[in-house]
Amino acid sequence: MAVLLNLFLDISLLRKGPQDVPASEVLLRLTLVAYLLSGWLVLWLLGGPFFSALLQALVDLGLLSGLSYVLLFLAGYPERYPQTLTALAGTGTLLGLVGLPILAWLQRVEGMREAMALPSLFYLLLLVWNVALIGHILRHALSCPPWRGVAYALGYLLITMMVMGWLFSPAMSG
Repeated sequence: MAVLLNLFLDISLLRKGPQDVPASEVLLRLTLVAYLLSGWLVLWLLGGPFFSALLQALVDLGLLSGLSYVLLFLAGYPERYPQTLTALAGTGTLLGLVGLPILAWLQRVEGMREAMALPSLFYLLLLVWNVALIGHILRHALSCPPWRGVAYALGYLLITMMVMGWLFSPAMSG
């Protein structure tokens, strides 16, 4: 288990890429479950209703899986999908767990303008790192320049935010 944690940490620090992930169905399934659970945990602990948080985490997982497959398929690299998705889910799990205390801190100081500055900065840095990390993974998976990987990462995050906002906005639930 420590070997896998080190692998995902190395990918998160941009020292390795998805090509370094073992092509394993079991590992893929484990990372997908971990990604789903960490996403649900973040949403639920931050005040989301249990089933709503679970549904949002499932939609997020579906978008991660679907959009990465479409991108790899269109680029002509569908065989890279299992390792790419494993890398995205494994590192996404790590970032979700790292972000949990930052989000909890933000929630605790909500409305206290001056107290929100530092956790907001940390959260912004985590978001920027997430874009860089997804871009890093996609650049390797798609054999493209780094700037294109980051562009794909931004596109993925924008699509995810739009879909999640559309599906789970307060106006839709009322």
